Amino acid sequence: MNRLVAHRGDMTTYPENSLLALSKAADQGLLYIELDVQLSKDLEPIVIHDDNINRTTELDQNVRDLTADELKSIPLIYSSNSDLKESMLNIPTLKQAVDVLNNYSKINVFVEVKKESIKYFGLETVVDQVFIAQKHAKFNIIIISFVDKVIEYVKNKQPYSTGYVLKKYNQNYRSIADELQPDYLFCNIKKINKPNALWDGPWKWVLYDVKNPVFAYELLEQGVDLIETGDIVRLSN
Repeated sequence: MNRLVAHRGDMTTYPENSLLALSKAADQGLLYIELDVQLSKDLEPIVIHDDNINRTTELDQNVRDLTADELKSIPLIYSSNSDLKESMLNIPTLKQAVDVLNNYSKINVFVEVKKESIKYFGLETVVDQVFIAQKHAKFNIIIISFVDKVIEYVKNKQPYSTGYVLKKYNQNYRSIADELQPDYLFCNIKKINKPNALWDGPWKWVLYDVKNPVFAYELLEQGVDLIETGDIVRLSN
């Protein structure tokens, strides 16, 4: 349990990246949670994976074309009938997520800064807004990204830990990792042929998206530090 990372919260039971999914993962005792951030029209960090909301809501619009207030009013697709507060099932802002997760001071939250927002708004604007939105967090935050420049910028500006998400597992990306020296390296398990021979370095390895409990146990036995999964219920049992 203490070596599992909840990918977008408890995303198999609740809408991914919702306040409900994030808080329920923490309620289950997980010490590591991952969430994604895109920027709204008014430069507010929004907790959502895609730049377009059409996969997780019933609307076909881009995050960058809507304000934070507009986004907060949009419900995420959820089939279960629930009497929970509406805000727990709507698209949340990063500030809202921080407020909810402040009830769990022992957790570690990986905040992934998405490349679509960086491309549109610029790296410094996006990351600086993330800094502002999470400044009152009472838990440990690790900023992660597929964009290597994000890691460089964070290391030069703020004392946050960092995680570099590999697009490929090859010598070119190993060189980038050696130069960046992040605290964590993330990689899709499908991209690694020999998970028992991962690159040595100052980082901890996080492999995703692992959904088979037996395979997850084998990876941990082979020296993988953390397993990121979208099915924390199955892997926790």
